[in-house]
Amino acid sequence: MSIYINAYDGICSLGSNKNEIMQNIFKCKPSVTKNQIQSKDFMVGKIENLQDFSKDVKEVYKTRTNLILHHLLLNMQEPLNELLTKFSKERIAVIIGTTTAGVEENYKSMQKIEPQLFFTRNSLSNASEFVKDYLGLKSLAFSVSCACTSGAKVFIEAARLLESNLCDAVICGGVDSLNTLTIYGFDSLEILSQNNALPFSNNRDGINISEGAALFILSKDIADIKLKGFAANNDAFHITKPNENFTAQKDAIISALNMANLNTSDIDYINLHGTGTNANDKMEANLINDIFPNTSCSSTKGLMGHTLGAAGALEALICANIINQSLQNSQSQLPPHYYDGIYDKELPKINLTRLNTNSKIKNCLSISFAFGGDNSAIILGV
Repeated sequence: MSIYINAYDGICSLGSNKNEIMQNIFKCKPSVTKNQIQSKDFMVGKIENLQDFSKDVKEVYKTRTNLILHHLLLNMQEPLNELLTKFSKERIAVIIGTTTAGVEENYKSMQKIEPQLFFTRNSLSNASEFVKDYLGLKSLAFSVSCACTSGAKVFIEAARLLESNLCDAVICGGVDSLNTLTIYGFDSLEILSQNNALPFSNNRDGINISEGAALFILSKDIADIKLKGFAANNDAFHITKPNENFTAQKDAIISALNMANLNTSDIDYINLHGTGTNANDKMEANLINDIFPNTSCSSTKGLMGHTLGAAGALEALICANIINQSLQNSQSQLPPHYYDGIYDKELPKINLTRLNTNSKIKNCLSISFAFGGDNSAIILGV
């Protein structure tokens, strides 16, 4: 059974829709800036000028996380209306990857002793239930929360629902919002950079936390871009760092290639996880050098920051966009890898894309790695 991407859009600090995001990626200008969180300055990717909800929304759904999703629901009003016309509301599922839900808003609930609001707004299913409620759907709605693979794993869950004939279409994606708990949690790990993140650079010193979202409509209806392959696993190596021998990560990629019936030479571009931490960059450089030593690849986290639960979805959006551009123009501009150009000589060499690099793109691989040894790989193509 073939699964197709019928529509998609995104928002992050780089732009309020997929076109703006891609335009700013190709300019290779980072959107991460210094912001004060509580009493301390952090380099974060913040979405500016979010509008309030366009209609009455239940109090339990009034979170910044859902406000970001709401922006995309407005962006995608036309394809969503077509979806609601074509399929029954009982046959459209929602799957959202997230790690934040209503974390920030619940500080006030705790102070006011509002236990019912606290527990429901803090539920990780809150974002998916919001989309379901907003659109008046009556089918399955659930969230995936496995740290930084969440936004990628929604594609796997969506494909399984469609293949099982439990629904006719799935609205899936990832979202996370900036909040005090997440930022100070990462700060306690001492992996936040006070500068723009520089994945794979000799001068890298950590990550930037950001917020954003991407939504997709998946179905069996034929479209230009197909979800060709996917895989996920977990080696439970360590709670915060990946295993340097990259065995599980390689297994996930090979499994995704086998599902797609592709060879390594068939992959035209790889969107790397590329956080800018020493542990991730060392493992990932070894991994890519072992399987794809000459394949064009880049991390977009140096430009938009790490959007955590939304990262896999936003990076899938980037892959879908360059495939679509290649379909229209025979070639596509590849997302440049933003860093200072000083590659860490202790890392094995990988083919990082430069500014204004063009190529014919038929198949893209997007890889995501998370705390706890969680790994995922998805392949989009024509």
